[in-house]
Amino acid sequence: MLALLPLALSAREATASSRAEAAARNRTNVAPDFEARLATSINTVRKRYGLRCLRLVPELVRSADSHSLQMARAGFFSHQSQNGASSSARVQSFYPFHGYRYWAAGENLLWARWWIKPNQVVARWLASPGHRANLLSPQWAVMGVGVAQSAHGPGVYRGRAVFVITVDFAVRH
Repeated sequence: MLALLPLALSAREATASSRAEAAARNRTNVAPDFEARLATSINTVRKRYGLRCLRLVPELVRSADSHSLQMARAGFFSHQSQNGASSSARVQSFYPFHGYRYWAAGENLLWARWWIKPNQVVARWLASPGHRANLLSPQWAVMGVGVAQSAHGPGVYRGRAVFVITVDFAVRH
């Protein structure tokens, strides 16, 4: 049975809670070494399937980092941004299509405990039909990898030490 209880915080409790959330945000940062190893793992798998390697582009790295950090700090997990923007709108704000005939983007997300390895992230995506399709799509030309490392992830991460991972795939020509 699920019981719902009203929540009322005193000013002191609210302030302590705000300080705890701020401290958690301060222990959330980008993990560039993990990002580089994950990009290598993605390209290793793509080569194994006869696909071209994807080039990391700074605009997509910023898009992926931004989304991973936002999710890790705010304690949510979604392709939508916290403000409700779709993943394609977010990616487009970093990697616009203006001046190109064709533009497309895809995204894979994952969150896991700190001890996960990049090849395990790729293995999980390969086991999921939608993620696998994105990962192995021959249309992609570039990618951005963003990994946020949070010591005490709030919200859906329930205070656990987690990696929040975003990979944005794109093509434009």
